[in-house]
Amino acid sequence: MTKIVFLTLLSFITNNITSQNIITTITPNTEDSRVITTGVPFMLIAADARSAGLADMGVATSADAFSQQWNPSKSAFAISKQGIGVTYTPYLGKLVNDVFLGNITYYNRINERSAVAGSFRYFSSGKLSYVKLLINYHLL
Repeated sequence: MTKIVFLTLLSFITNNITSQNIITTITPNTEDSRVITTGVPFMLIAADARSAGLADMGVATSADAFSQQWNPSKSAFAISKQGIGVTYTPYLGKLVNDVFLGNITYYNRINERSAVAGSFRYFSSGKLSYVKLLINYHLL
């Protein structure tokens, strides 16, 4: 009986080891010239310098005017009663001149447990422009 259990366990271990060594190669289709794009790629660009300098870690920072992008509920825990932030980010400035991200954000802490926040984001990529308007109300 112990030999059967030992051989069964040994077969499971060797199956796991051999299954980890399988290499999958992906070959791209050379006839397909489509570019992979997302619906709103400008949402991945950090609008504020503090979060961009921290490798887009705006979720882990204290509440400020730019909390609207990372975690809107942080506005209710802000130290100041209200705040406004305006940024202009020339994106890929060394490659093209007309691509930029503009962002205006505002929050107002109503009391210790609720806040109203709004932001307006404008991304211009030359011929195409994207706009996002976001308004949040948090009541805790």
